[in-house]
Amino acid sequence: MALLEIRNVNAGYGKGPDILKGLSLEVEAGTSYCIIGPNGAGKSTLLKVISGLLPPRSGEVVFRDVPFNGARPDQVLASGICFVPQDQAVFPEMSVKENLTIGAYLEKDRSVIKERMERVFDLFPILAERASQDGGTMSGGQQQMLALGRALMIDPAVMMLDEPSLGLAPQIAQQIFSTIRELEALGITIVMVEQNAVRGLELADWGVVLDLGIVRFEGPADTILDDPRIRELYLGKAVGSGGTT
Repeated sequence: MALLEIRNVNAGYGKGPDILKGLSLEVEAGTSYCIIGPNGAGKSTLLKVISGLLPPRSGEVVFRDVPFNGARPDQVLASGICFVPQDQAVFPEMSVKENLTIGAYLEKDRSVIKERMERVFDLFPILAERASQDGGTMSGGQQQMLALGRALMIDPAVMMLDEPSLGLAPQIAQQIFSTIRELEALGITIVMVEQNAVRGLELADWGVVLDLGIVRFEGPADTILDDPRIRELYLGKAVGSGGTT
């Protein structure tokens, strides 16, 4: 049985048309997924539906065999699914340590909170060095690390990442990718939308190609990378150059 299931979901914004059109997807525990596709394919919309930020118009999201229809974002978060959006969303006037502590707001045991924070500091030594620095004064890469660290404080079963390398220098992006690999090694299921499609697929176990609101292709990430149809339609020159799409 899949850990997370998206079943025949239709979703859109306001009175606009459906962005997701009968989309179905199964997410297995302990596996990393990279979702790729052209602009407007529904990648970010899918993450918002799963996180409870955008209720589906029809269909359902099921986590650990429990339907999430109508669940609020805080209820989804409490169940073990966290979402790190594109904008990193750190609290700019709060210190690194305060940002991380807020991430563990569901946990009342201080010893557990301390243990989780130490784990974050092990993953991101720069956050330990700057524990008293305001989040808003940090670089974009450091804020992304802080956003990931705060999500880790929740002790999630599933971590959803929307464009984790967006706007980062190549060296910093590589640090983020390395950390994502470490998160998977901790047993966290990763669902990632990544603008660097090739790098994201190289990192992931499973690849998913969305287009026009439905799943066009899915399979082992290396198979997706090697498929000439997908290379031509969705990866283009990025396969040969290592560039972004």
